[in-house]
Formats: sequence, structure tokens, C-alpha cells
Amino acid sequence: MNYVVRAGDTLNSIAARFGVPVQELIRVNNIAYPYYIYVGQTIYIPTVTTPAPTPPPMSDFDRRLTRAEYRIDALRDDYTKLNDRVDRLETRINRLETRVTNLERPVATPPPPRPRPTTTPTPRPRQ
Repeated sequence: MNYVVRAGDTLNSIAARFGVPVQELIRVNNIAYPYYIYVGQTIYIPTVTTPAPTPPPMSDFDRRLTRAEYRIDALRDDYTKLNDRVDRLETRINRLETRVTNLERPVATPPPPRPRPTTTPTPRPRQ
């Protein structure tokens, strides 16, 4: 976060206002000795991140419950994958049954071809 220095501000007062060590303000803003700041100067204020609180140790029951929940989730995933596979197999079986039915249908025999009229060639006169 940036902060613009106002009249009466000192590094100590700014550090106290934002809960940041003075040496940290000096370091991140590259302020050289004798550590002067002036009105209107923009100073970067590093934000202090608080670490996440550590959870209390789990009881044996909680560990077993968590393990069971993970196992249930894994089984649910396996069930979903198997269900999808069964659906795909059923689709393939239906397609194959349709093809077999089409192959077993009696095919209408086409009518015999009509005879072509035969023409006798006319002899050519000799020359």
C-alpha cells in the first residue's frame, strides 16, 4: 500500500500507525541515512500477512472419519466411471444389434436383366 507523507509525519509515527517495523519501512523504500522523509513523498507500506492458524490436532475419530470420506469419494468416482463405461457398451451393443438385424433381413432379389436386342451387323461393301 502507498502512503503520502503529511506534515508532522515521521518514520516512527508512520510505522506505528500501520504496525510495521521502522527498519522494514527504511528497507523497502531504500531510504538512506539520515532517514529523512518529506511532505508529499510517497512511501510504500508493506502489508503484514498473518499466518493461517494451525488447526488443532485431529482425534483418532476425526482421522478415521476423514479417511472414510476420502474412500467414499474415491468409490463414487469409480462408480461414475463404470457407469459411463456401461453406457458406452450399451450404445455399441445397440448399434451392433441394428447391423445384425439389417444383415438378417431377406434381400429382395432384383429382377433378371432384360435381354439386349441383338443386331446383326450389316456387311460392308467391298471396294
